Amino acid sequence: MELKSEVITVRDILELKDNNMLLVNAEYQRGAVWTDSQKKKLIDSVMRGYPLPLIYLHHKVRSVAGMRNEGLEIIDGQQRINALHHFKEGAFKLFDPVKDDKQARFPDFVKRKPCPWARVDFLTLSPDLKERFLLTPLNVVKVTTDDEDEARDLFIRLQAGLPLNAQEKRDAWPGGFTQLILRLAGKSGLIRVPGHEFFSQLIKTKSTDRGEVRQLCAQICMLMFERNAAGNFVDIGTTDVDDYYYRHLDFKLDDSRIPQLTRVLDKAVEIFSNQMAPKFRAHEAIHIILLIDSLLREYSDSWVPNFHLAYDDFKLRAAQDKKARNGDFWFEYGALTQTQSAQGRTIQRRHAFFSEQMLSTLKPKLLDSTRIYGEVEREILYYQQGKKCAQCGQDVKWSDMEIHHVEEHHTGGGTTLDNGAVVHKACHPKGVEATLAFARKWATREKKRPSDGDLLLQELEEKILNDSEEVDEAD
Repeated sequence: MELKSEVITVRDILELKDNNMLLVNAEYQRGAVWTDSQKKKLIDSVMRGYPLPLIYLHHKVRSVAGMRNEGLEIIDGQQRINALHHFKEGAFKLFDPVKDDKQARFPDFVKRKPCPWARVDFLTLSPDLKERFLLTPLNVVKVTTDDEDEARDLFIRLQAGLPLNAQEKRDAWPGGFTQLILRLAGKSGLIRVPGHEFFSQLIKTKSTDRGEVRQLCAQICMLMFERNAAGNFVDIGTTDVDDYYYRHLDFKLDDSRIPQLTRVLDKAVEIFSNQMAPKFRAHEAIHIILLIDSLLREYSDSWVPNFHLAYDDFKLRAAQDKKARNGDFWFEYGALTQTQSAQGRTIQRRHAFFSEQMLSTLKPKLLDSTRIYGEVEREILYYQQGKKCAQCGQDVKWSDMEIHHVEEHHTGGGTTLDNGAVVHKACHPKGVEATLAFARKWATREKKRPSDGDLLLQELEEKILNDSEEVDEAD
């Protein structure tokens, strides 16, 4: 086999194709598979002067019946050549980095640069831009061999290299969010980013990790940042993570949320680093971090020594129910790690159950003794009750939520999950009549048995009507 490197222009490669001197061997080459978006981005790269990967061509010479035939077969580069040819034929217009932002998803530094080819096809390009396109140099390797199998073997070897996966592509994105994930999760071969101990020591990884830990780190950041901002559990599938990276290209490493994130990771390492236990799976890491985040915000450290014990108990009960494929720990947690596990609503349901079970063991103490329900209890009730106001039935935003004691606190009602109702601030019952009316409505909810509801209503009426002081004060 003889290899010869050459530099030819886009015009040269297209003329070869137009004159049937550049062919595809359909026996082992796949057909055209690139989307219009991929084609447009390749041409945009050409217009910006970005170099394209090597193109491999099989130089074939045949002599038949005294006639000589010479041509080239594509070994590697078919999709790129097709994109160049389709654009030259006027098959599509190029992206406008700003107006086509949703589809093109170019980084901000690209959007800020002039783009005279935006939403223009080849036929309407200015003469100088046409010339720039056609004179773009392409690095080509011409392979000469009389053995067809050698060319096929080269094709197989060129395709054998693993393509970049989704996270490996994200690692190349500009912006502070990319740098944050690299710093926290680390990356093999980059000494400057060894990663936080939570990810380097406590996460169960494969020996062939190609970004799984960094993707998990990004998912944890997404969930924690968005939940704390608006009370939402976002979807964390592949496309969702891609979109988050893109929407946060302007993320800064001095972001005010990073210290709390680091504090949470440090606390998790403090709790688990000396425990003789299996490393965390992805879903376990997510719920541990989110719960520790909530506990660190409003509770004293009384929960810290018992956290790993509560978690061990949770895992034991989850394993037992998983084996039986039955029980709350299976239906409310285990099964939800296996189906639609990247959907925000599924993560939300798992986390509400996880938090409730952990809370029953930890019984954390609030730092502010005047606060009735802490963040963990509020969060559990918010998701258990479907983010709906128990008074008006409409959706409740996290920032507009209050928890009403069904049996009011000043009349002896406990600060328990069973006694808490999610309401809008404006819907929070105040006064004797409003409180009694709410109690009647609550008592007749389907989840309450009639006998329990009647007893609850009778007790509430007696306590509220006998209490004459500050009955209209908000909980």
